[in-house]
Amino acid sequence: MKQIIEAERKNECKKFCELYAWLKKPSREIGNGRREILDHIDKVRMDNKGSASSAVILDSLQMKLAETSHELLSTLLMADTTHISEDEAALYDRQIRLWGLEAQQRMRISSILISGMRGLSNEICKNLVLAGIGSITIIDHNVVTEEDLGTQFFVTEADIGKNKAIVSADRIRQLNPRVVVTADNNDIRAKSDDFFKTFDLVCLTDCDPYTMIRINEICRIFDKKFYAACTYGFYGYIFCDLKQHEYIVERKVAIPHKDEHEITKLKKNDEYVSFQCVLSKADWTEISDRKLKKISPLLWAIQILWKFHQEMGRLPATNDNSDVEKLLSLRNSYLQTNHINDLLVTDEFLITLASFALTELTPICAILGGVLAQDILNVLSKKGAPINNLFVFDGLQGDENYLILSFVFS
Repeated sequence: MKQIIEAERKNECKKFCELYAWLKKPSREIGNGRREILDHIDKVRMDNKGSASSAVILDSLQMKLAETSHELLSTLLMADTTHISEDEAALYDRQIRLWGLEAQQRMRISSILISGMRGLSNEICKNLVLAGIGSITIIDHNVVTEEDLGTQFFVTEADIGKNKAIVSADRIRQLNPRVVVTADNNDIRAKSDDFFKTFDLVCLTDCDPYTMIRINEICRIFDKKFYAACTYGFYGYIFCDLKQHEYIVERKVAIPHKDEHEITKLKKNDEYVSFQCVLSKADWTEISDRKLKKISPLLWAIQILWKFHQEMGRLPATNDNSDVEKLLSLRNSYLQTNHINDLLVTDEFLITLASFALTELTPICAILGGVLAQDILNVLSKKGAPINNLFVFDGLQGDENYLILSFVFS
C-alpha cells in the first residue's frame, strides 16, 4: 500500500505541475476565471511557505467556489486532491481494496447537499462521512423538538429549541474530521437556483412533492445528481434521477477450455426520468398482469400519497373521515387513469400507509439510509449499477422493489 501511495504522489505532483502550466495559458484558451484562481493558488503557496498542501488548497478553494468557474475549480481539485496521505490510506484501507484508489479519490472531491435533518438523513450523513466524502452541506430551518430525540442521534435533550442543522453539524464532524461539514439554517425552498450549482449531488429527505419537482428540475439544468427519500413508519422510498449516468460493472466470465474465470469490465450508460415525469400519467398497459403482480403496491400507494400532498398541501390524517374519503377518491382516479387493477391497492393497505406517514422508525431509517448512502457512493465512484429510478421498501413484509420507471413514464 505504501508503494502505491508513493507512486500516486509522484504522478499527481506531475499532474499538478501540468495543470498549473495550463492555467498560465492566455485567457482565450481556457476561459474565464484563470487569473482569479492563479492569484489565489499563489497566495496559498506563499502562506504555506511553498507547500501545496492538498487539504489547505481544498479548503481555501471551496471558499472561492461561488466566485469563480466551477468547472475550472473542479478540474483543479481533481488534480491536486488525488494525493492520499498514509493516514488516509490506513483509514480507508478496506474501501480502497473494495472499489479501488481512483473511486476513493472521486468520492473525496465530491460535494453533497443533504436537506432535512431527521432520522433518515442522520443515517445518510453518518454513512457518507465515514466513507470519506469530500464535503457535505446540511440544510434545515427547523429547530430540535422532543420528538426528534427518538430517531436522531446527532441531537440531545440539551439541543431542544436550537437549529437542527447547526447542532447536528458539530457532531457529524466528529465522525471524520477529514470531511468538510457545513451547516445552513435557511429554508431550502427559499434558495435560488444558483445555490445548487456548487454541489455535485443533491439529496432531499422528507420533502413535499412541489419542492422535489422544483429542485429536481434545477439539478437537471445544471447536470447535478438528484436523490429524494422518505420513510413512512414501516415503509419508505428512494427516488433517483441522474439524468444520464455512465458507470462500470464487473462480470465474471469463464475462460474457454479452462476451469477458471476472469473479471471483465463493462461500460454502461443509463437514462433516467424526472420526478415531474413520475407524477404524470403512466402507461402500464404494456406490462403483463403476471409482472404487475410482482410489483409492490407500495409504488402506487406512495404516488397516491404524493397526489394528496400536492392537492392538500399536507399529508393525510387518517383519523379525519374527510381525509380518508379524499385519499380513497384519489386512489380510484389514479388507478383508473393509469389502467391499474383496483385490487392491487386495497383500502386497508393505503390507509395503513397513510397512518404511518408522519412516523419515523429507527430500524427503517437505518435500512433505507444505508441503501441510499451506498447508492450515492456507487454513483460518485462510477462503480456498479445505481437505482433507476425508484426503490421502495416494505418493512412489514421485508420486501424491497427496484423499479426502472423509464419503461412506463415518458
